[in-house]
Amino acid sequence: MPLSGDQHSILTVGLNRFQPVSGQMAGSEATSMIGSVPFFSGLDEKKRRNIASQGKELSYKPGDKMVDEGTTGVGFYLILDGKAEVRKGTKVLATLGKGQFFGEMSLIDEQPRSADVVAVVPTRCWALTSWAFAGLVKSNPDIALQMLKELVKRLRAAQSSPTS
Repeated sequence: MPLSGDQHSILTVGLNRFQPVSGQMAGSEATSMIGSVPFFSGLDEKKRRNIASQGKELSYKPGDKMVDEGTTGVGFYLILDGKAEVRKGTKVLATLGKGQFFGEMSLIDEQPRSADVVAVVPTRCWALTSWAFAGLVKSNPDIALQMLKELVKRLRAAQSSPTS
């Protein structure tokens, strides 16, 4: 499917400024790691393999920004190896490692990123663009249903948490 001008620009800025590592990531590694993501964990291996085939593996050096605060979110990132920090200005909000992910909301709304994410050691990620995800959902409604279940679970948890 050809990209619109906006999508191409976003992809160029968001994903292609870093060199992908050699070709497709190993199918079993992607399928396994994707299965640990709550949005995809209830899907069978065939569907997880299909999702894995739609993403791209990216490699970052220490200090590389994986996403920039304020830029339009174009996708979801799953950390395969390494470590990254979620930063708001100089404050570190979270440290993410192998098996952790970020950018899941941008799969749906493509809104600006709320923080920077910066590699702190050599880091490998699997990334999925929002338009690749949209195609997966259209051909596989089970993905959307699983994602809705996880979003409702998170909303219920947030509603039952005490406020400060």
